[in-house]
Amino acid sequence: MRYFDEYCEVHLDPSTAPYTWVFRSGEKISIRFGVHLSKNPDYGQIAYELNDGQGYCDSDRITAHTESVIENGFKIFSVILPPISNGGGYRYRLGYVDTYGNEHTRERSHILLVCDEAPRSMAEIPSVFLGYVNNQPIYGPKPRVAMTSSPDDWDCRLFYSIIIDRFARSADSNRTGLSAVKYDPSSPYASHGGTIRGVIEQITYLKSLGVRAIILSPVYVNAADGYHGYHPIHLLMVDPRLGTLVCLRDLVKTAHEANIAVILDVVNNHIADSINWEEYGGPPGGEFKYVQGDETAVMPFPIEARNTSLFHGTEYTDMVNQRLFGFLEDWRTETSYVRELLIQHLKYWIAETDIDGFRYDSARHVGLDFWEPCVEEISRYASYFGKKQFLQIAEHAGSTHEEVTAYNGAKFSNLIDYPTYYTIKHSLADGHWLGGLADYFCGFLEPSHPYHAGWRNNIMFLDNQDTTRIFHQFLSRLGNQDEARVRLHFALACLILGPQIPSIYQGTEQEFSGALGMHQRHDTEDWIGHDCYVREDMFDNPACVWEFGPINRKSFDPYNKNHPTFLLIRQLAEIRLENKLIQSGTRTLLCSRNNGFWCVLIHGTADDQPILIAMNMGPTPILEQALKIPHCYGEFCGVDMLIATSGGVFHLVEGAMGIKLPPFTFVLGRLLQQGKQTPVTSIAINTQLTHQQTG
Repeated sequence: MRYFDEYCEVHLDPSTAPYTWVFRSGEKISIRFGVHLSKNPDYGQIAYELNDGQGYCDSDRITAHTESVIENGFKIFSVILPPISNGGGYRYRLGYVDTYGNEHTRERSHILLVCDEAPRSMAEIPSVFLGYVNNQPIYGPKPRVAMTSSPDDWDCRLFYSIIIDRFARSADSNRTGLSAVKYDPSSPYASHGGTIRGVIEQITYLKSLGVRAIILSPVYVNAADGYHGYHPIHLLMVDPRLGTLVCLRDLVKTAHEANIAVILDVVNNHIADSINWEEYGGPPGGEFKYVQGDETAVMPFPIEARNTSLFHGTEYTDMVNQRLFGFLEDWRTETSYVRELLIQHLKYWIAETDIDGFRYDSARHVGLDFWEPCVEEISRYASYFGKKQFLQIAEHAGSTHEEVTAYNGAKFSNLIDYPTYYTIKHSLADGHWLGGLADYFCGFLEPSHPYHAGWRNNIMFLDNQDTTRIFHQFLSRLGNQDEARVRLHFALACLILGPQIPSIYQGTEQEFSGALGMHQRHDTEDWIGHDCYVREDMFDNPACVWEFGPINRKSFDPYNKNHPTFLLIRQLAEIRLENKLIQSGTRTLLCSRNNGFWCVLIHGTADDQPILIAMNMGPTPILEQALKIPHCYGEFCGVDMLIATSGGVFHLVEGAMGIKLPPFTFVLGRLLQQGKQTPVTSIAINTQLTHQQTG
């Protein structure tokens, strides 16, 4: 029994709520509570809000049964909530009517969910012998859906990172009350109502953009502050505010039909803040906050996680074993029990959804003693079902290649390339010289420290959910949107046609311009860093006033397919997809001049038509330049112009290539050889993009 105000509540009985907070549709939802006799309770009540997950919502009060029991001066009541179908949920508050007929209701509420699909225990996930891969036995759950083989062209694809809560609301579904996560569209730190169904409804938008792989934020049920998905309290259940397991399956199926692969972000490092350690008032070895009466906490799922000895306490301060950010509970991944639990949970998500890969959050905060067996086991498990190139992408946010390549032993298929990102970011200076981006495009930033899968297989980005947006980097330096856009387009060309696998972040195509910053907590008045302004809503949300970014200022419609940056990205993605030489070819710098004029040739075998790139990385126009291409690369009779970001031009002049480049222009064309002339393809849409904001 826990006590608060004039109430008490039975909270340690596994057969009742709120100790159990996820029920099956056929189970009775029982609640027992008490009201102090000094409040003159006549009978108890439960005030509830109901959402059946299918569009029906209701609120009511239900009278509780009065038990013939008095405990410690409290009159005890019990109630069974009305049944609700699978996928629904309740938010309830304790209450009573006093002997004078006055109704009283607690302000604090509890969430209860109904889900038939999600296992509550690892024991509910059958692990069976499946067969052999590489002469080693494979165990795990059998797939619940048809399995799709892995793409064989990962390096040709444009990746796109999505925070589900901020990407798209569904047109015909309201799931905002179905979660412990706070819903408040006016707050940058709360849920805004994006859903998995919303992502499904925008698959055509993503396909039109040229996206061929999406990285979804975690779908776990999260604690109240986890709108982003990284504070899990249930590792085996889709957060109902986002959708259901069926919704997730539908998303994967719909994406596959559009030739878009789906990568799921997963968290193996931690769960939400759940334990009172001795330093913070708990007993030796810690105790779950819920057990000690904290009303804001719940007991985590799966039930195997309800053991404080599975987590590192506050005495650990090293990079791997510390509580991330000082409050997230860090798994003891060095133990075989935890390793098996987490690996099994990864197999569960593959078997249930047919996803094409994982993004491993906070990879550097987990030791190699976990990653080495995990990556190997997941690779073999996925391979058994035809996913022979199942991606395992590690988010290691180290600032140097030495730090990141220290994890080569894990044999990740890809790493998110923070060291290269930092090099480019620090090269921007005042925004009037883009040499760092040109160096990247040419491959000059490839480190001497080799990566297990090769530097070219790293995922490269210019912004993401944890960094200041690339458009802000330019706009804050220049103050002029048109000038910033010219540089943004140069940067995107270098990224998407660069030597690594490119990834963009939702909103970049609409020129979102948020920045990391500081905010003051209302409770402590402490100033702390935040990332809310780089997590703007893609959908229209006038309730939230953002400090940066045009999308909520009505500058243009959400999901604008005519935005100049959207159109540019679409062209670049198609060029990358259709020209295999961009991934496989050799990049040779033909000329480099101090005024910022560079020419690069991407070439391969004698049968490949080379690709010529001219760029102006500086603020001075490059007037007519004649470039002679060495005879060793062949004789050319023309050029198939594929893209020019700011009005640049190629043309043949007396055995040479005539080139004109405005400031910060990137021009690319396929050189045509005698007898090998190729008609202009669909990717040669425009040779010049306008730089006017569309309304």
